[in-house]
Amino acid sequence: MLYDRPYMRSQETPSIERASAVKILLIVTIGIFVIEQIINVSFPGIGGRENTFIKDWFALNAENFKELKVWTVFSYAFLHASNSIWHILGNMLGLFFIGRIVESLLGKQQFFILYFSGAVIGGLAYLFFHLNDINSVVGASGAIAALIAFFCMHFPERKVTLLLFFIIPLNVKPKWVFWGFLGISTYLLLFSELRGINGVAHSAHLGGFLTGVVYYRYVYGRKTVSGSRLSQPGIEVPKWFKRRKKAVSQISYQVNRPTKNRNELQKEVDRILDKINTSGFSSLDDTEREMLDKAKELLNR
Repeated sequence: MLYDRPYMRSQETPSIERASAVKILLIVTIGIFVIEQIINVSFPGIGGRENTFIKDWFALNAENFKELKVWTVFSYAFLHASNSIWHILGNMLGLFFIGRIVESLLGKQQFFILYFSGAVIGGLAYLFFHLNDINSVVGASGAIAALIAFFCMHFPERKVTLLLFFIIPLNVKPKWVFWGFLGISTYLLLFSELRGINGVAHSAHLGGFLTGVVYYRYVYGRKTVSGSRLSQPGIEVPKWFKRRKKAVSQISYQVNRPTKNRNELQKEVDRILDKINTSGFSSLDDTEREMLDKAKELLNR
C-alpha cells in the first residue's frame, strides 16, 4: 500500500523528530535565554543584581570544572549574556543562516555532532588558557565557529553577502572569511584575551573553528591516497554517457527481473530514503544513487 511506506507515514512521527536540528537548537537556546530573564526579574540577586543561579551551575569556568561540574563544558553553549540582546542575536542569526545550509549537507545527526563538538572543543580551549581564572564563558560562539569553518571550506568561492554592523551589505568569498576569522581571532587571543583587555573568549572561537576544519577534512571530506574525496567521484561522467547507461540498465533490469521483484525494489528505495532523512543525501554511495535513478522511472509506471 502507498501509505504503508515510511516516508508517507511522516505525519505520524513526533514533531521533535520532524523538526530540523537548527530549529531545535534555536527553540532551546532562545527558550533558556527567556527563562534567564524571567528568573532575573522574579528573583533578583543581592542589590537587584543578576541572579547567578543558572550560571553558577551551567556556565563554564575553571572553578566549576575543578568542582567536577564537567557538564558545563557542554551546557555553557546554551547560555548567553543576559544583560544584552546582541550576544544571543549574533549567534542565533549565524545558526539560522549558516546552520540550515550545513545541515542540508550533513543531515540532522551529523549536524548535531559537528555543532556540539565545536562547543565542547571550544570550551576545552578556553579552559586551557584560563586554568586559574574565575571568569565564566557562555555562548554558542564556539559551535557557530565550527559551522562557519565547515561552510567556508565547502564553498570557498561562493559569493555571500554579510551585513557589516547589521546594516552595511558586504559581498565576500567564504575563503576570505575563513582566513580573516582565523587571523583576527588568533591576534585577539594573543593581544587582547590573554592580557585581560576584554571579556570575549576568542580561545573558544578558535577551538570551535579548528573543530570545523578537522571535521570537514577528516570526517566529511576524507581523502584517498590520490587526494580525491571518498564520497564523490574523482571524474565527472559525460551526461550523454549517463543517459545511455541509464536506459540500458533499465532494460536489463526489466528483462532479467520478474514483476514480483518490484516489492523488493520498493523496500530498497524506502531504506535509501530513510538514510537520506537521517544522514543527508551526501551519505549515499554510488550504488544507492544509481538505484534511486532506476526506481524513479520503474515505480512511476
